[in-house]
Amino acid sequence: MMFFLEKRDLPELLRRAGAFFEIIAPVLINGEPQLVSWRGEDLALSAPNPLLPPTRLFLPPRETLFTYLQESGLYTFEVPEVRNRLIFGLRPCDLRALSLLDRIMLAEPFDELYSKRRRSTAIIALNCTEPDESCFCAQMGAGPEAHEGFDLLLTDLGERYLLETGSPAGIMLARASEELLERGDDVEKRKLMRESRDRIMSARPWLSPERMRSRLREIDWRSLSEECISCGGCSFVCPTCHCFTIADLGLPDGERIRCADSCILSGFHRMASGANPKARAEERLSSWYMEKLEHMPVRTGLLGCVGCGRCDRVCFSGLHRTDIFR
Repeated sequence: MMFFLEKRDLPELLRRAGAFFEIIAPVLINGEPQLVSWRGEDLALSAPNPLLPPTRLFLPPRETLFTYLQESGLYTFEVPEVRNRLIFGLRPCDLRALSLLDRIMLAEPFDELYSKRRRSTAIIALNCTEPDESCFCAQMGAGPEAHEGFDLLLTDLGERYLLETGSPAGIMLARASEELLERGDDVEKRKLMRESRDRIMSARPWLSPERMRSRLREIDWRSLSEECISCGGCSFVCPTCHCFTIADLGLPDGERIRCADSCILSGFHRMASGANPKARAEERLSSWYMEKLEHMPVRTGLLGCVGCGRCDRVCFSGLHRTDIFR
């Protein structure tokens, strides 16, 4: 189903959705877009994609898996509650990343807390009609247009949005605001999406998954690792990275926590004996790219890179990932 929605009516649509969900939306904080609980603030829809990806709402940087209480030698456990929420403004690249994480985290044995968050979350996605200069989602097949994984999808047509439903929950949300909508078509959207895709492809015409894979064994990883400072920043902003560490805090009562980790970091590979099978930075760096371009596609059928460009934006060493494969 397709509808036109006037831009001035978007906040009202979100307010009505707030009767069913907590609304998470991009808002400018200290000049930077961040996904936060929305309470009517101006939406940062023309700003770049938030640096901290929305997949961190499903796999937080730090979370409590459960708390435990010991009494008379017996333990009781309590799992955190999960609230219904709606994430607004997800870009197609992040939708693809979420689809990849689903295939990993929901495969047997599935991650229970991740599964609960996915089941309790609705998504309103936003097609990219004005891609950022760091984006290369079109080359990775992850954008700039979303085709699945959303409940509602918006496309900016200038004075109004095209709104498309993608699930029963999306139809419910549209019906809650039906007087704000009028029947629409995707004629203008198709033109805008072609133009957006052409801009992304023309910025890096040399780039493709096939070329990147063929270059993996030709790159001088040792020289590259001398530029990389192994800070792990690229992993912590990557929407598909999902490495983590688990620890129990407190005895006899306490909590089990899960924290984001990175295979770029030396300590991630260190064993209890002290041995480290990937002690050298060049081994970790090449392994990170191999995971994205070879191992994840074998495991999930999807590339581990969605072309969001966050790794370039955050890199202290100024390494541009796409230029490595030029």
